[in-house]
Amino acid sequence: NLGMSYSIGNVLKEAGLENIMRWIPLDLTEDEVMGIIYNKMIRPTTIPMTLEDLIVEHAVARESIRMAFNHHKYLARELKGVKRERTISDIFEEVKAEETYIDMRRVDYIIGTGGLLSRAPRRAQSMMILIDAFQPIGFTYIMQDSVFMIPHLGVLSKIYREIALEIFEKECLVPLGTVVAAAGVGTVGEKVADVVVEYSEGERESYELNFGSIIRIPIPQYKEVTITVNPTRRFDFGAGYGRKVSRRVRGGVVGVILDGRGRPLYVPQSREERGNLLLQWFSSMDLYPEKALS
Repeated sequence: NLGMSYSIGNVLKEAGLENIMRWIPLDLTEDEVMGIIYNKMIRPTTIPMTLEDLIVEHAVARESIRMAFNHHKYLARELKGVKRERTISDIFEEVKAEETYIDMRRVDYIIGTGGLLSRAPRRAQSMMILIDAFQPIGFTYIMQDSVFMIPHLGVLSKIYREIALEIFEKECLVPLGTVVAAAGVGTVGEKVADVVVEYSEGERESYELNFGSIIRIPIPQYKEVTITVNPTRRFDFGAGYGRKVSRRVRGGVVGVILDGRGRPLYVPQSREERGNLLLQWFSSMDLYPEKALS
């Protein structure tokens, strides 16, 4: 059980304090972070009252989702000596027995649900948590449950299927936007790709995406754009390393995110370097009030 209320202590135990601390750029001691987590464990219905509480809770959420997803990937693999019918979804690809079937290059949608995501003060916070935890590759559209209603709609669908479906489509899902992310490893500041965004009105915008950086483009949910990515040979945006790819994508309440942090996601070991990089990501995504972070 890796939840964010009574079982938040399980997340701390399984992930380890070091993995939680890596998402916190604030000058907090390990004891202070553990104190915030333990307070949440004994008072699970409370909401964060300070920016420090909020950032720590979001750090724990990243690790909780990451570990749950890793467990799912561990289960989604071939069983040695077992013959099975090939009816598995296209999202899975047959690989070696020790590897997972799940290929993030072929995941088109990620939908997040849960109380923590629903009550996040800014939608960009929810999107960033999901990106950091799932680490999508290529072009992925991200949505979230607006007010944590998906479990309840599941119950409602047993009685009023059509009503539940209508609420799900019209009221439940919040379109956060598209993330365009690279697989590969580099050095901070190294060029990852040239990106061109073409709007239906004929306007074009060009970006240079560098390793370790995030670019947020405010494109609303009702607008579609064509994004063309021309990566360097060390990076893959879903079509292969160094291969150019172009896709028509939708915006969202957060927009389109160009993620040049690599996969696996690059988080520096040095606390000072890591803190500076995290603050840059927070600023690029407009996650938290900058005055409070300075």
